[in-house]
Amino acid sequence: MDKAKTFLNIIRENILYVVLTLVLFIVFFSYIIPQCLKGFNNIKKLNTVKTQYQDVKQQYDALKLKQEQQNRSKKVVKDGKIVFDAPDMQFSPDASFAPLFELVLTLAQQNGVRIRSIDYNYSPADDVISMAKIEGYNTCQLDMVLVGSYSEIQNFFRAVLKEQYVTNLAEVELTPWEKDKKILIARVKLNLYTRTIPE
Repeated sequence: MDKAKTFLNIIRENILYVVLTLVLFIVFFSYIIPQCLKGFNNIKKLNTVKTQYQDVKQQYDALKLKQEQQNRSKKVVKDGKIVFDAPDMQFSPDASFAPLFELVLTLAQQNGVRIRSIDYNYSPADDVISMAKIEGYNTCQLDMVLVGSYSEIQNFFRAVLKEQYVTNLAEVELTPWEKDKKILIARVKLNLYTRTIPE
């Protein structure tokens, strides 16, 4: 009994501490633990949202890459031909025609056609691409006077039209040379096209 009395006396003397400890336990279990659980739930939700964001970002990047590839592969196509692509040109779009000029001159030389004169028109008013003003697409019309036999000029036209790049014989006027009727003088308007959109 003495032990029970002493235990009760200790509790009476320290009742303030016991009540304070019970209040702290009640506060801890009723307020702090739910707040901790709420915090853990918020962390889980945040991680889920981060994962969803990464998935959506990957899908967006994949779609963006696919769209860029499609845009790069889109070219004005005519009869299975492609537009000469010169995206790395560091100069004006007019400079992108240099390889095509060289090609035309080489074809003329290979087919025995002599070029008497040549003029360059970088914005022909009667060309569809030039009138459409499509960004990155350029047109140059070569106004040429060619001299050669019928077969030489015919072979030159065939060679130009067989090339893989889009060209357009906009106008051809043939007249025989006055001194030798076997020689033709051809006034030709040949449209060339390039694409200079940077990748």
